[in-house]
Amino acid sequence: MHTIHNSKFKITMKRIISLAICLLLSFTPYALRFTPLRACTSFIISGSATPSGKPMMFKHRDTGELNNRIAYFQGEKYAFIGLMNSPMLDGEVWSGMNEAGFCIMNTASYNLREDTLDCQMDREGELMYHALANCATIAEFEAWLQTYPQPWGVEANFGIIDAQGGAAYYEMNNSRYIKYDVNEEPDGYRVVTNFSFAGRYEDYEGWERYQTACAIMKENFSREKEMTALDAINLFSRQYRHEVLDLNFNKDNAPEYTVDQDFIPRRITSAVVCFEGVPSTLNPKHSTFNPQPIMWTALGYPACAVAIPLLVNPDHLPAYMKARNEHAKEGKQLNCEMCDKSLKIKNEWAFPLHISNGNKYVSTQNILRGAEGKPALLDCTREVEQKIEKDFRPLYEQWTSGAMSDQAFFRLYDQIAKQWIKKYDAVFAPYL
Repeated sequence: MHTIHNSKFKITMKRIISLAICLLLSFTPYALRFTPLRACTSFIISGSATPSGKPMMFKHRDTGELNNRIAYFQGEKYAFIGLMNSPMLDGEVWSGMNEAGFCIMNTASYNLREDTLDCQMDREGELMYHALANCATIAEFEAWLQTYPQPWGVEANFGIIDAQGGAAYYEMNNSRYIKYDVNEEPDGYRVVTNFSFAGRYEDYEGWERYQTACAIMKENFSREKEMTALDAINLFSRQYRHEVLDLNFNKDNAPEYTVDQDFIPRRITSAVVCFEGVPSTLNPKHSTFNPQPIMWTALGYPACAVAIPLLVNPDHLPAYMKARNEHAKEGKQLNCEMCDKSLKIKNEWAFPLHISNGNKYVSTQNILRGAEGKPALLDCTREVEQKIEKDFRPLYEQWTSGAMSDQAFFRLYDQIAKQWIKKYDAVFAPYL
């Protein structure tokens, strides 16, 4: 684990002064102009550091395109599923996993580019799309990169886990990468936001969220207790905590509104993806069985969205996570039902102020406490996800132990997945 130490950033101000500074920063024209829209907060936990031997990879996505969906693709070598910007038809994904157990995601970086080439940038989604189509392991990814045409058109931190125990981050620009093997991290994990450790210190972005994420991980990670995907999503994507200003509204009395500035969840958050990997050494009793990792996916703003466990199978992706009309060429028909519902609640209840600078304020009251006789939004997400976990986990464990056939598993999976959207509608009814 790399931690940034610099005494000039040490904050000892009282709470009221911290809030004042937060407000000042939020409305400074310079800050508003130069805050990156492509951001993200992420971490990888090595399988060697978990009781189950399963690695975990987490991506909290911040971006300018808030309509996201899931799609299935048949690649050159491997079939895969990926998180997409809804208007896109194909050719790019912003995280995903393939049938070989290879999982990839990225966070934007702003301090690693070394050239002034006049080339198309922001091609991270293209690179991940083609990597999923062609790579089964980290070793294959590195070999494949040698054939991928340069300049790559990227400035980003890519995270990868595979079914062979691989877990690594790659800091990449147009022509080179630096690898960090998470299996070699002394703490068993690595946290990454929007700067590259090998890049320019003066251009660090997302440093505040990095501090918060590191603090959360330090407090909650244990080699003796398994962190589930839902644990991770609740701990990181639903925490209104600002480590630099020493604020934690999840524990303290939250105000009715607070400024949407440098929390991990933000107005520009579009999705959360958490990959729950597989042990590198399979149970010898079922050595021929090939378990799949799980891509837990929450579409939309995390306080209004629930995480659905997804697997690589074209016939068994819940319809509400895919485009309404997969044959459409443009328009809202490419949006998915679950994301639309989440964004509706977000716009009406999480960010209900639609005048002046209202979109800069988040309703911590509605999210954390509830108002007008309604339950807190986070209580709603927990209630739905408790059902999802209760339904899915025993079924998945039966399947991955070899005690259940593929046919039986997916038949039952389809049945319970249909109930999850109904449960969502029922629990969130006061907000829909």
